[in-house]
Amino acid sequence: MALPAAPLAPRPLYRVAAAPRRFPGDFLVSFRRDSLGTVRRMASGGSDVTIASAGPFRLVLLNHPDLARDLFTDTSGAYHKSRALRLTKILLGEGLLTSEAPFHTRQRRLILPAFHHQRLRAYAEAMVARTEALASTWQDGQVLDADEAMMRLTLEIAAGTLFGADVGDDVETVRRAIATCVELFRRTANPLAGFFLKLPLPSTRRLNAAVADLDRVVYRVIAGRRAGHDGHTDLLAMLLAAQDEETGAGMTDQQVRDEVMTLFLAGHETTANALTWALYLLAQHPDAEARLQAEADALGRAPSFDDLPRLPFARQVFAEALRLYPPAWIIGRETTRAVEIGGAEVPPRSTVFVSPFLLHRDARWWDAPEVFRPERFAPGAGADRPKFAYLPFGAGRRGCIGEQFAWTEGVLVLAALAQRWRLHRADDREVRPFPSITLRPGGPVRMRAERRS
Repeated sequence: MALPAAPLAPRPLYRVAAAPRRFPGDFLVSFRRDSLGTVRRMASGGSDVTIASAGPFRLVLLNHPDLARDLFTDTSGAYHKSRALRLTKILLGEGLLTSEAPFHTRQRRLILPAFHHQRLRAYAEAMVARTEALASTWQDGQVLDADEAMMRLTLEIAAGTLFGADVGDDVETVRRAIATCVELFRRTANPLAGFFLKLPLPSTRRLNAAVADLDRVVYRVIAGRRAGHDGHTDLLAMLLAAQDEETGAGMTDQQVRDEVMTLFLAGHETTANALTWALYLLAQHPDAEARLQAEADALGRAPSFDDLPRLPFARQVFAEALRLYPPAWIIGRETTRAVEIGGAEVPPRSTVFVSPFLLHRDARWWDAPEVFRPERFAPGAGADRPKFAYLPFGAGRRGCIGEQFAWTEGVLVLAALAQRWRLHRADDREVRPFPSITLRPGGPVRMRAERRS
């Protein structure tokens, strides 16, 4: 006799807004001008599911780890990339960040070996070498902009690990072009951005020119490698050599170009922001800075990949900076059909999104969430915290493929700088987060460098 089926576990009860919250007509303008504040206002009603209606547009904010898990691990085909992210194909093409299955699945499989453990060891050497080169240019007492310094550093690290020495003369061109693209892509939050990007506006012309500059550099390097300039061990070499296990096919120049653009942007912009925020937070917490310096000094030499297990506090500092100021501060999808989310009915073509910035500061999951406390990431701490309450690199099948690269870079850069310099705030001005394509500082982060004796 068949045994009775086990009873299904009861579904958790989520706080769902009773009806869609209708925002005034200037909602879209408000979202563009103050995206972070607008998202906070959406969540101000205390609901885990907030549906906002603004004209013909429907926005759904999910503010619970379980709902974030369901969104990012869905395999039913109910969601695809958000409209705003699809617009970034102007720069990123069909790279990992923008492509859909099954093409995305194939590309991820091809690229994954480039981030294996042994590859990271080689990248780590470049990370430390370029950090030490930067630190050697600072002067005792110099006032510097930490944001600008970290942007330049991570740009050089990304260029070096992606292209080796092949773009040495083009780094400044690449830097300007990436900065232009990032600044203009902030406008993709506007639902009418697709229309404006088709108009011959000055901003559109600047964007197209920046993309053309990047294309010239990337395609020139690809052509040189295809012509037989072998002996390289960088990320680009891995991409060019990658072959599908099932078909034996490699990537076309266009596919390599798209993945290079994606990895370059993800490996430069996001890590720079996280490092800047980490330095800003350490400057306000001298006890944490002293503990980091002691940990780095105990190595007795420059940090290396093998030292990562001996730098637990550096990792905790980086993790806490990512919690308070997650570079990917908002992650969205668009519904392909009507779906039920947490008890709410969501129509097709709705934008469904999670804000790691909100989840990371939710008192339900984090004690004293506004406080900088690296120890909350110590081994064994937070064992009862839901996994999806912390999403610095996304999650699920589309989580960031370069996550371990970013952790390695963040820890080693912090340790290498701590061995040589103290960084003090040069003024008392509060630096507020500015939500662009990533969560950037809203102005210069002025720091005074003090050489450690």
